[in-house]
Amino acid sequence: MISLNEGIAVDAAHSVKNRKTEFRGVDLKTGKTLFYSDLGNQTINIGEFLAIVEAVKYIIEHDYQPKIIFSDSNTAISWFKNKRTASGKRNAKLMKAEIYLRAIAYWIDEIQVVKWDNKAWGEIPADFGNK
Repeated sequence: MISLNEGIAVDAAHSVKNRKTEFRGVDLKTGKTLFYSDLGNQTINIGEFLAIVEAVKYIIEHDYQPKIIFSDSNTAISWFKNKRTASGKRNAKLMKAEIYLRAIAYWIDEIQVVKWDNKAWGEIPADFGNK
């Protein structure tokens, strides 16, 4: 059974006005922000995908338990599972993320990525509140 009180919640935000895409990861147990990144002008899907990849890195580097990541983005979860994006925008961060996922496939197979159900559970705790 999945607990909504443990794991890492990730989310991204994109502002067309400010031409800024950012993402972050939040520890569900403590509410503490574990990581944050400003990507410049990208897309929301790129931000969501890179947030998942950053959460994977965090789990591996810190032996974080439980090995579970929550994201409300079907697209990012699909890209993660395929270890490849379908974005027409190509940049170094995306390419590095894809290579990283393929290189550490053995370790990430034990990391669970779960779709956060905003309707049933409310906004994901990593949400930027920009809506």
